[in-house]
Amino acid sequence: MKNPYQNAVPFPYVLLETYKKIGLSEDEAFVALLIDHLLELGNHFISADMLSLKMSKGPKEINAIMNSLLEKGLLNYTMKEKMETSLSPLIDKCYALFASSIEKQCASMSDKEMTKVRSELIAFFEEKLARSLSPLEKDTISEWASGVYSLEEIKNALLDTLKTGKKTIREVGKTLKAHRKENDLLKEGASAISDSWDKDIEATMELTRSLWKKNR
Repeated sequence: MKNPYQNAVPFPYVLLETYKKIGLSEDEAFVALLIDHLLELGNHFISADMLSLKMSKGPKEINAIMNSLLEKGLLNYTMKEKMETSLSPLIDKCYALFASSIEKQCASMSDKEMTKVRSELIAFFEEKLARSLSPLEKDTISEWASGVYSLEEIKNALLDTLKTGKKTIREVGKTLKAHRKENDLLKEGASAISDSWDKDIEATMELTRSLWKKNR
């Protein structure tokens, strides 16, 4: 059965969230990202020579990295009409770990804890904005806190948004996404995949929201 997150969250995002936990080095993760990118472009067989055109490493070093992925059972080659490269083992493993992580976060946040976090955030927002929040604004903040963003991330996003002179919940949401993107790119050094970040976060929020409701 296909992991439901595969229809909602692109693989590059999931890989960057999980590669350390499955024991990949940064070189292995980056090579996997490039292989996935080239496969998405319609290539079927990915060689070290092909990857070397997009990396500072030479074919020999890249080949060693690819062999490591093969030995770990995360990359394979299949013969159909022609030899084809596949990341299916790695993709399945990453999505399984990603789903497990999200579900654990949802399960660990009880109704009582969620209510406490929600109340703290609403009080913080109303204090900083100097006004009462609408029901829709309160719901939006609750969604942010449902497992996608931490309490600290949400508070910092509000404070940074206020520094720009903007005071809407929508602008805070934009700041949250920008902060997450900046932090992940700084941590992982993979700016090539930044274009899909907003959709990834929205999709993860939606799935997290449904899981949290299911556990209530």
